Amino acid sequence: MCCHPSLTAASAIALTLRAVGGLTTAEIASAFLVPEATMAQRISRAKQRVKASGVPFGMPAVEELDGRLRTVLHVVYLIFNEGYAASTGRDIHRAELSDEAIRLTRMVHRLLPGDGEVIGLLALMLLLDARRPARTGAGGEPQPVRRAFRSATTSLSRPRDSARNRPARTSDPRTRDARPCCRTPLRATLE
Repeated sequence: MCCHPSLTAASAIALTLRAVGGLTTAEIASAFLVPEATMAQRISRAKQRVKASGVPFGMPAVEELDGRLRTVLHVVYLIFNEGYAASTGRDIHRAELSDEAIRLTRMVHRLLPGDGEVIGLLALMLLLDARRPARTGAGGEPQPVRRAFRSATTSLSRPRDSARNRPARTSDPRTRDARPCCRTPLRATLE
């Protein structure tokens, strides 16, 4: 849906977040920084445009994949962002949305393992999600950054736990070529 050729990227993203992502119009409006009424009109017009176009839903041609991938990644990131920092409700975060966005991004990564944007988005999501437990206290109240405990951070390679003990550097850390002597391969962290 987010790749329907009759829609602009903004309309396609909004419609997909509503129809497929299950976000409310208010949540989508918050993500786009527009009033709820504006977003409701945009989604309504997008539905009408898809219906009027008569173009069936289907897989895009190979030459169209790169252009449409950006829209797909945008949708997945906005779903993650709503999970990471909920715009409505009492909860600070909605783990089910963040987890689903990470799952979807991992699926895209499996299909396009060499794509830098997919790898970068997945790495960003995993890094932010690893900090989720440290963002709230025992009662669910927000924690200031200075009080957030590093021990509450989950491993980036969830459920694997190979990145916790970082080895010493092989050379002076002030030099350009300073690298840990042993690193967890990126592929193991992202899968």
